Amino acid sequence: MSAQTFPQGGAAFERLKSESDKLILLEISAPHCSSCDTLRPVLHQLATEQHGNFHLVEIDMTEEPDLAIELGIRSVPTVVLYKGDRLIEKIVGLKPKKVYIQAIQKSI
Repeated sequence: MSAQTFPQGGAAFERLKSESDKLILLEISAPHCSSCDTLRPVLHQLATEQHGNFHLVEIDMTEEPDLAIELGIRSVPTVVLYKGDRLIEKIVGLKPKKVYIQAIQKSI
């Protein structure tokens, strides 16, 4: 299986919001966040399993504090689901994989 790369940063998020009608899943993390390191491969696996049903964008809140403030992010990891300009759901903290699967399924 080849390693898949995912877009990173606020610019990629803004571009996808305007160009795609697919669900956008933002993974908001920070360096030295062990829960973020645990969650990342789970989300990558979901993105691969879902065969492009949604976009996964990685955001480092220390590099993009304005975006984190705009999204109301107070702790990491946080996963934010967007469709176009509409925030659908925010999942704060590390949750079981099934929580992310259910959120994605009901939002697609």
